[in-house]
Amino acid sequence: MSGIRCRRSIGLIAVIAVSLWPAYAQPGKDATVTNAPDLRDSIPQTISPEARAIYQKLLPVVAARRGQQKIPQTLADFDANYAEVQARAVAQTAPLLKMLGVTVTDMRLGDVGVLETRPPNYQDDGTVLIRVHGGGFVQDSARSSAAGDALMAISTGKRILSVDYTVAPRGKWPLVTDQVIAVYKAVLAQGYQPQSVGFFGDSAGGNIVPASILKLRDKGMPLPGAVVLLSPCVDLHLNGDTETTLANADPALDAEHVVPGLKAYADPADWNNPYVSPIYGDFKKGFPPLLIQVGTKEFLLSDSVRLYQAVKVAGGTAELDVYEGMTHVFQSYMMNTPEQKAAYAEMKSFWARNLHPTKR
Repeated sequence: MSGIRCRRSIGLIAVIAVSLWPAYAQPGKDATVTNAPDLRDSIPQTISPEARAIYQKLLPVVAARRGQQKIPQTLADFDANYAEVQARAVAQTAPLLKMLGVTVTDMRLGDVGVLETRPPNYQDDGTVLIRVHGGGFVQDSARSSAAGDALMAISTGKRILSVDYTVAPRGKWPLVTDQVIAVYKAVLAQGYQPQSVGFFGDSAGGNIVPASILKLRDKGMPLPGAVVLLSPCVDLHLNGDTETTLANADPALDAEHVVPGLKAYADPADWNNPYVSPIYGDFKKGFPPLLIQVGTKEFLLSDSVRLYQAVKVAGGTAELDVYEGMTHVFQSYMMNTPEQKAAYAEMKSFWARNLHPTKR
């Protein structure tokens, strides 16, 4: 992508990508995949040579790690898993941040931890992006997932504020959505107008962002200017079509690991609540312009399609940007591929069309 400096070998990118590539998804309880072929390690022939080369590096490593994953049962299990993933991801992300030359700063906004990322030679354009990271609701942090912030900052030139929300099971959905809203309130208190604030989130963050926006809207707060979601999970029931048909196709999603995290984040009795599963929200009451990016090898493809249709049918503005042969949150690890460049170019254009700078 334009402006990103990536001079090191694909080996470094592959190592970093493994730390960012989750392995925690499970088909819905009604899914029938017993006799389905295992296509997780297949490499689509219709993608770019650069993307195929990255798949070739990543797939053996991810396949080996899949067999080592343990399903957490207790709070201690969740804590231990979080600590292990966090330490590895922070260590492996640090070289990429240094290579990209971004400036990262820990701060607090609305009494919530936030990681600010600024691109090299940052110039305030009167807009700001609030990011909510993924991690299956139970993993990662603003610091461990900072690569996604850095790539967005570099490609757009914008200031990124990543919400360091309390992951489950210590952070349930009422707390997490309130933390996101608190950061948004603090950003508005800095003098930004709502139309100059964008939200983006990936995977679990792609759930928390629209859920939090529905919640703040229902509280009577002004809507932000625009929203970008990458491979969002918007229905905790996991009962979309591709959660069956692609259950054995997406190497980033392991069929044994998501449900404990979903239950840790929200009791199944709450899964129809739009602040938990935003697909059940009433979008006729208003929602910001929305861009969704997803791949065709994506277990959660149906969630993106359903949310896009829900917003469009309600009269809102939504764009569905689908990428051939790409898997879960490919934008963070398909470094310097045509697919990644196209995705970030589309996001940059979307922000430009929909965010209106605050004059200060």
